Amino acid sequence: MMESNNPYQNTFILCNTISISCFTISSVTGNFSQVDKLWSILPSVYAWMCIIDTRTTIMACLTTLWSVRLTYNFYRRGGYDGWPYNIFGGEEDYRWEILRRGTLGGYWTWLTNKYIMVVFNLIFISFYQNWLLLYIASPSLVAWSMAMEQSVDANDADVGVQKFDLSNLNAIDGVATFLFLFALVIESIADNQQYRFQNKKHTLMTTEGFYQGGLFSIVRKPNYAAEQLIWISYYLFSIAATSAASHSQRKMVRMNWSLGGCILLCLLFQGSGWLTEQISISKYPAYRDYQRRVGLYVPKASTLWRLLVRNDKRKGST
Repeated sequence: MMESNNPYQNTFILCNTISISCFTISSVTGNFSQVDKLWSILPSVYAWMCIIDTRTTIMACLTTLWSVRLTYNFYRRGGYDGWPYNIFGGEEDYRWEILRRGTLGGYWTWLTNKYIMVVFNLIFISFYQNWLLLYIASPSLVAWSMAMEQSVDANDADVGVQKFDLSNLNAIDGVATFLFLFALVIESIADNQQYRFQNKKHTLMTTEGFYQGGLFSIVRKPNYAAEQLIWISYYLFSIAATSAASHSQRKMVRMNWSLGGCILLCLLFQGSGWLTEQISISKYPAYRDYQRRVGLYVPKASTLWRLLVRNDKRKGST
């Protein structure tokens, strides 16, 4: 196999090239949302660079569905305003401006120093976030490696040639696909509910300023919760791949190095969720009561009980 076909090398080069570009462009334009514009695109690009068999093809198709949906949601919220004439313009995530102003106080005020903000932009915004996007897509690299290993072990003359055979799949692939699509539907519904509310809240008779209906009555950030589940389920494909490669030894490999991707993403959402919560509290006094009643990513037992009772009442009235 030619070295130029190695997805480890190719994705690494692409990731770092994009990281440098994002830092340069954001430094020149002052818009720190350059990575945001690519967030919904790059994981699927990396997945397509790893296609070698049925499993990696399914993984690439699933990430493409995720990419199309999330890119559209980012577009309709103004993320690509000005394109294609102002390709580096568009709306900047409001949280970057809040960090630059030091609104949250404490150690966050360090970011009001322009030199510290440059370092923050270089290390976290431009490089770390891009590395994370490659890392969450890394189960595709594991699946590629396992497919290559199986081809070599079988003394296949066509090592590296794309092959499509459903018999290579197993039950874990089915579970991963189901969970991925389920989470994608939940995320879509949540984003649509939030989008409709944000567009209509000025005409609605409400004083809260934040949405509490639909999925947001079950958890405060259902879209964030679903996004985490998407990439946890994506990791399961790497378990399916390593288990298939170890099938002759009748053992399941439950952990591999790509697990760190979904773990780091979940940790990022803990920080991002905390930041948006602080902003909501500062803007809406009623948000603290909402926090007490509704869980952040996991439903509270009281919430589930309330939904169950409400559903029983509806059945009783019909």
